[in-house]
Amino acid sequence: MDIRLWAGGVMLAVTLVGQVPAASPPEAAAFDFWIGEWVVTRADGELAGRSRIEAINGGKALLENWSSASGNYAGKSLNAYDVVDRRWKQFWVDTSGLVLELSGNWHEGKMVLAGQRHTADGTLVQDRITWTPRDDGTVRQVWEHSADGGTTWQEWFNGIYRPAADLDPESEPPKG
Repeated sequence: MDIRLWAGGVMLAVTLVGQVPAASPPEAAAFDFWIGEWVVTRADGELAGRSRIEAINGGKALLENWSSASGNYAGKSLNAYDVVDRRWKQFWVDTSGLVLELSGNWHEGKMVLAGQRHTADGTLVQDRITWTPRDDGTVRQVWEHSADGGTTWQEWFNGIYRPAADLDPESEPPKG
């Protein structure tokens, strides 16, 4: 395919050659356990919302679509393994305007991503989110934050992702 460009008053013809995508390292599949359609409950069993995580771009990235049980809050994240930095990266944005940029890796049976941001009042906050695949096919997600440089952490969210296909649409999600 030829593309014609103007550059400095001169017409340039550029031929694009198809590129073969590079093979992904095994680490690039470390987050695949999270792919699916999920019903999410808090640790106390209360319904938190639904999440759909899908592989996109030929399996090179994951796209998360979150919606709260109340329907008044939603968010999306783009997740990908950076082969140069050799780290997973997540970019999250939600309807409240919260933006997170996290990075990390698979560690001791868990995906752990962390980053820092400033709150509206200027406080520097560290965020750490851990996803743990469990033997029963569920995934536990724990989101913690620290406002003191990581000395202490407060739990912001503790939830269980259950495959939506495993639940009767008329029933309440199981507790725990």
